[in-house]
Amino acid sequence: MTVLRESPWYQEILQEGLAQGIEQGIQQERRGSLERILKLRFSEIPSEISVRIQSLTLEQLEELMATALTVNSLDEFSQNLPN
Repeated sequence: MTVLRESPWYQEILQEGLAQGIEQGIQQERRGSLERILKLRFSEIPSEISVRIQSLTLEQLEELMATALTVNSLDEFSQNLPN
């Protein structure tokens, strides 16, 4: 087992797994932040919007953070959601 842990192959897989885990954690945090912004600005979030937010990439979430701060309504926000 020690030989396996010391192999470059094992270390590469371990590093890739850590990087994926970190990215997923950031993505989850962004989803939560975006929903908190929307709740603070517009009270309740319809489940359709929440479901659509769950499927967004990290880049899309980051772009929508500014949108959530500048739109005048949830309808306007939902028009900016990717399909």
